[in-house]
Amino acid sequence: MTRMARVFTAIMLSMLAACAAGQRMHYVDASAWSANYTEDYIQDFWIQTADGKDTGLAGVQVQEFSRGGKGGRQCCSLIPGVGQTIKVVWRVGGHQEDESTWKTYSRDVEVKGAMPTQPQSHSYLIVRFFPDHEVEVELFPSADLRPENPRVDKLFSGQRVMGHIGE
Repeated sequence: MTRMARVFTAIMLSMLAACAAGQRMHYVDASAWSANYTEDYIQDFWIQTADGKDTGLAGVQVQEFSRGGKGGRQCCSLIPGVGQTIKVVWRVGGHQEDESTWKTYSRDVEVKGAMPTQPQSHSYLIVRFFPDHEVEVELFPSADLRPENPRVDKLFSGQRVMGHIGE
């Protein structure tokens, strides 16, 4: 019976290790960049797992579109990868407004983009804010984050971007 218990324990530990390794394989080390296509000043934002656990990845001071539409870049944290759902939480408030007047929004979104081909390589999560408090996230392996890539927002390279129809 003792031998049977050891075999059972070994099998269970192997299964748990495989589950943990599998879950980790679907995570990626990333920095957060932000692109704001609204006239809201986003004081800060952070990324959570679908079940609400903080990932440690966040961003601050995302300027209004008319002021450049970019925010500070923050490095780095393990986050769920492409095809998985994350929660983006952000706070909107004016530059001089008291924090008690800021509004908080959150959206569950699926991570779009591409996983890195090298498991240990670094990636970038671009968080895009749109009117009506909509948000999109896209993951870029470091090699794909080039200005000539049509998926990379032109805000990051200082190019003119249309904000409204006809501009």
